[in-house]
Amino acid sequence: MTPLLDDIHHLTFVTADMDRLIAFYERLFDARTTVDIEEEGLRHAFIEVGPHTVLHPFQIPGVDPPGRQEMFARGRLDHFALKAASEEAFWELQRRVVAEGAGDGLVSDMGSLLNLGFTDPDGGEHEIIWVKPGVPVEQGLRRAEWTYIEIE
Repeated sequence: MTPLLDDIHHLTFVTADMDRLIAFYERLFDARTTVDIEEEGLRHAFIEVGPHTVLHPFQIPGVDPPGRQEMFARGRLDHFALKAASEEAFWELQRRVVAEGAGDGLVSDMGSLLNLGFTDPDGGEHEIIWVKPGVPVEQGLRRAEWTYIEIE
């Protein structure tokens, strides 16, 4: 059967400062902003962080993001995970996250993938993932099986 969907087109969320958010994603991910418009009293942008991944933040007067909250208490969209293009890219992104002060660089080895957390300028906590080629997704699904790699 042919798949009905190809990818996620965009993820939408609120930012308190569009310029700061765009600059953050440009620095960390070499992102490219393809749309940045103001209309009907709000501003929104398309920030391409990958060939098939677009972030679509809105800056709305009087509406601020909730800031840092515990996982699963963040609302309908708890977080998103961006997929690194390669293992080399994953480790470069880890270096950039630490240099930016957007995370501590701790990597979770979850068996079939590596996971690195980062916090955006609005307090949104998200992840960068590298999927290990040829490793079944079932390997390492349970938290007790995870190991951790700290930066040196």
